[in-house]
Formats: sequence, structure tokens, C-alpha cells
Amino acid sequence: MGDKINTAQNGNFHSKDFAHAYYDESNHNAALTRHHHTQNEIIFVKEGQCTFDISGEAYTIKKNQIVLISALENHSTHSMHTPYHRYVFVSSMDLCSDYIHDPIMSSAFVRSNQHLGVIDLTPETADEMEGYFKTLVSETASHEVKWKERCATTLFNILILLYRSNPEAFAIQKNPDDLNVIFAIKDYIDHNYSQPLSLETVAQSFYINKYYLSHQFKEIIGYGFKKYIQLIRINKAKILLQNTSLTVNEICTKIGYDNINYFIRLFKEKEEMTPYQYHKMFYQHHSGK
Repeated sequence: MGDKINTAQNGNFHSKDFAHAYYDESNHNAALTRHHHTQNEIIFVKEGQCTFDISGEAYTIKKNQIVLISALENHSTHSMHTPYHRYVFVSSMDLCSDYIHDPIMSSAFVRSNQHLGVIDLTPETADEMEGYFKTLVSETASHEVKWKERCATTLFNILILLYRSNPEAFAIQKNPDDLNVIFAIKDYIDHNYSQPLSLETVAQSFYINKYYLSHQFKEIIGYGFKKYIQLIRINKAKILLQNTSLTVNEICTKIGYDNINYFIRLFKEKEEMTPYQYHKMFYQHHSGK
């Protein structure tokens, strides 16, 4: 597809943004649809309840509960029961990869750990959590000097709070050396996804056995090595489809693929639509058409 894609300009939040937080009160029962954003998401419910489908599994989140959703996982909102009051913090994958270098804290957003279910908070922990979310709402609205750093610090505080009360939601059972090397490789992929990447060459770069890498990566991250690269590339393609005027061919090359048909097939398998259909849906949603 060679036609230029127009960039959607409307809407309050685009995936190129570093982070966004808000508090919302819904007072009408509703059945909502699939979410198409490309960021990590944390939802903290203050009142009511909502049911989510995350990678094919249903999770109901209620008052004083919190759920973390990875940017790489498809999810949708099935229904909500009002009054439904919640804080939401949505952040790019860059926030974790650039600012949070503790693999145990970062593991809260990896697939192998996060879906142990919804996390319960005590009333005292919920009060402390609300304070952190209020900070995030303020910082992402004001964009004062060093707001990104404060958001990253606040997210780190949230993860520490969750770790202290729910350590089972983190990769504490893993060998620290394994965690360090696998998260270093994950970070390498996150920043070099547009380059040729193979199990053999990455294993050589990190001086480890390729079979060890393959096994440990799947065990710790929750996706196989090749699958994770595919998901990162599709995630980056979605961001480009939302925020640039690049053609689908140009995006295919930019994210590291040289076969447009292969890219379109992978994209459709993940998003259930073609790249152009994805852009069109996003543009119509944010333009109000």
C-alpha cells in the first residue's frame, strides 16, 4: 500500500506521549469495546467494578483493587457496574525501559507474572496508592519541569508498594543473575527492534548459550524470543500508524521487516485488522467521524 496515511491530530492522548493519568467517575452501566492503545496501563478502582478481558481471560476488578496490563496484550472492557470510579495511569514502554532498571520491579509488566489476578489493597495501602495516583494526574496534566522523572519515580513507588504487599506478583522466585541478563536482553530488543535480530546473534552478544537464552526468556518474559520481537515490532508499527504519515511500506521497513506481506499478516493476526484498517479506525475515533 503506497498511499500516504494522514496523521490523526485530534484526541487528548496519543501513544507517542510519555505518560497520561486521569481520574474518572462513570455513573451509567455500559458494555465497552476492545482497547487499542499501545502503552502499559494501571487501573486502580475506588468504587464499583469492571470486568476486563485480558489475553482471553476475564478479570473483575472492584473497590480497592488494582490491575496492571502490559502494552503487548490485547484487552477489552466487557462491562461496568456503577458508580464506577477509578484512577488510570497509561505510560509508554519507554518509561519502564528508560527509567526503571530494577528487573524485579519491571517484571510487574511481563506476561509471565502479571496475570496472577487482580491485586487486593488494604484500606491503608489504598489510601497511599491514591496519593501516588493524584501525583501522576497532576504531573501529567501540568508538564512542569522534570515531570517525566517524577512520573517515573512515582511509578517506581507504586511498584514498591505493590511488591511489599503482593510479592507473588513479581519475579522474586527467579535467580537474580537470570533476571539481570534476560531483562538486559529484553531492553536490548526494545531499543534495537528495527535491526536484524536472531537468537544466535543476540546470544553471542551477551556471551550466553542460545538454548539457555531461549528457555530463560520464555520462562521469565512469558513470550518466546521470536514472538517477543514480533510483538514489539507490531507495537511500534501501531504507534507509527497513529502518529505519522508514513506509508505501510515505510513502516514495515522502519520496524525491521523487509517483506510487506509478512508484516501485514503478522499485524492482522495480532490486531484482527490490516495496518491500514487500524489507522483508519484510529483516525475516525480521534477525529469524531
